[in-house]
Amino acid sequence: MTRASAGRLLQVVGIAHGAIGAVIYRDVFADIGRGPVLGSVPDRGDRAAAFWFLAATPTLWLGGRLLRSAEEHGDLPAQRAAGVVLAAVGAVGTVAMPKSGFPSLVGIGGVLLRRSLRSTDA
Repeated sequence: MTRASAGRLLQVVGIAHGAIGAVIYRDVFADIGRGPVLGSVPDRGDRAAAFWFLAATPTLWLGGRLLRSAEEHGDLPAQRAAGVVLAAVGAVGTVAMPKSGFPSLVGIGGVLLRRSLRSTDA
C-alpha cells in the first residue's frame, strides 16, 4: 500500500485555499477589477485581507511541490523541517482562528514529523 504524499496534500490545501478565497472575496475582487489595479490594495481593510488570503495560495502549492521532491528523493532533513514549520504555523493559526484550514497544516506537519523521525534511512 502506497502512503499518501504529504507534499501532494499540501498542494491540495493550496488549491482549496485559492478556491475558497475566490468565493469568499469575490465581491472584493470584482470591486478591484472595476478600477485601476495599480495601487488598489491598501495596507489594511477588505482589499488587503483578500489580497493576502489569495497570496498564500501559490506559496502553499509551491511548498507542497518542493515537499514532494523532498519525499521522492528521501531528503529527511527537509521533510522534518517542513513538518516542524507546518505543525507550528498550523498550531498557532488554529489557536488564533479555530474555524479555519489551519488544522490541516497541523495534520500534515505531524505526519511529516512522524514519518521523518521513524525512518531508519537517516
